[in-house]
Amino acid sequence: MKTTFLSTLVIPTFIAVAGVAHASDDNQTGMEASYLTQAPQGTFYSDSLTGNQVRSSVENNEDIGTINDLIIDEDGQINAVVVGVGGFLGMGEKDVAIEWDSLELTKDEDGEDYVISVNASEDALKNAEEYKRNDDNETERDTELNNSESDDKLKNE
Repeated sequence: MKTTFLSTLVIPTFIAVAGVAHASDDNQTGMEASYLTQAPQGTFYSDSLTGNQVRSSVENNEDIGTINDLIIDEDGQINAVVVGVGGFLGMGEKDVAIEWDSLELTKDEDGEDYVISVNASEDALKNAEEYKRNDDNETERDTELNNSESDDKLKNE
């Protein structure tokens, strides 16, 4: 009798849990993608930033580093830019992460390119603590590329 009573409670519970799990799967895959035909006004491409010089607003707009990377959160917001400072032709350069809110973006005289400024001197950036990329933040694409490169090496050996 106890077994029959427990079965009548347990089986409907499993059915309900399976139904909820199935419904949540439907919600995730049921949303259809949306598409753009052009960039919305007030937006820009990441390559508008990467590779550009960062200028010092305290040193007569002197170039003090180059944007090497962007740090973007899971919501797609830029948290910081990684700026290479010091060195010559990439030798001796170190990366410093500058918070996005510390930067000022303006358009150049032609209105075509961004001028990126920070309220810091070149010496301040050189003396700032070096930013070291956390390997835990590798993207799935980075992992796939590394795995495919390893597979290629094994095939060639």
